[in-house]
Amino acid sequence: MKKLLGALAFVACLFLLSTNLANAHPPKSVGLSWNPSGTLSVNVSHSVNDPVKHYVYRIVVYVNNGVAAQKEFNSQSNGDGLNDSFSLGALPSGTNIKVEAFCVIMGSTTASLTVP
Repeated sequence: MKKLLGALAFVACLFLLSTNLANAHPPKSVGLSWNPSGTLSVNVSHSVNDPVKHYVYRIVVYVNNGVAAQKEFNSQSNGDGLNDSFSLGALPSGTNIKVEAFCVIMGSTTASLTVP
């Protein structure tokens, strides 16, 4: 009887974990927009049912492969995703900017742009 209860408890735990992971997904996309004044606008598409439990928790901005800025979040402003901006100052034409957005549950997504 103890073995049966243990097996049932194990199966129940696996089921609960798999349903949580089935709902988990990385951000769908990251949109970037550069303003010549030195501001990078970031639009992360990450559709979720509960933006307090499942959200973009970190955005990291790389300039020429070095970390230039990062922000952490405790929730998304809505169920569609997250918008924010980063003041990077004047950057010369040809500078490579890469942004990575991380989901609190699973995965990340990146996008890049070259300063015109």
